[in-house]
Amino acid sequence: MEYKIYRVFLTLVSRGVVLTALMPLACFAKAWVAQKLGDRTAAGEGRLSLDFRRHTDWFGMLMVMVIGFGFSREVNIDVARLKNMKRDVTLISLTAPVTYFIMYVLLRNISQLILGISPASFILASVYFVLRKAAFSSLFFGVIALLPIPPLDGFHIFYQFSWPKFRRWYFTNYQKITEWSRFILLAVFFLESVSDGEFSILAPLVYLWRLLLDRLIFFFPDLSDATQTLLREIIYKC
Repeated sequence: MEYKIYRVFLTLVSRGVVLTALMPLACFAKAWVAQKLGDRTAAGEGRLSLDFRRHTDWFGMLMVMVIGFGFSREVNIDVARLKNMKRDVTLISLTAPVTYFIMYVLLRNISQLILGISPASFILASVYFVLRKAAFSSLFFGVIALLPIPPLDGFHIFYQFSWPKFRRWYFTNYQKITEWSRFILLAVFFLESVSDGEFSILAPLVYLWRLLLDRLIFFFPDLSDATQTLLREIIYKC
């Protein structure tokens, strides 16, 4: 029972890392790329900062802490200030997913390295758990961001290369599409959380991205001799 409570505590800590470090970093990177491409809208709104309070959506933050998925404030851009709209919007939209994927690779490598140092250490095993949870959250956030559903980055990329008839339909039904998109996203999140990943729309996409990104994981410690109760309870059952 104590280990279950401790795992819940470490899970909340990992979600705190996502909220205060990973999500702000993705927003900052997106605002920075937009500025480099000529649009200072996000910079003028204070988004060129790693302070999580400048990027926090309070309902999105609550969702992250409760179910593990959520969202930050949208990073606004003014396409009129971009020199090449299709190219620049695509680059800006790719920034957050790429940032999440990079952080996944970094956190996985760091966590695997930490575990390899001393697999029987209570403190290091706990740090490993937190970093690994945060890494997989980062992977999920990157995959989610690429979904072609408004207002996600994947939709902005899709929109740039869509056909004129679709664009007219989207503008005509913008309000309804936005409302339904929110319900769809919430359904995806809750289905993932309630079923504990058993009925997941995202699982196949996450699996494919993990196959690709895990080629960049360089530390795979041999834990064949790690028989400590801590590892069995905290790591193997998570």
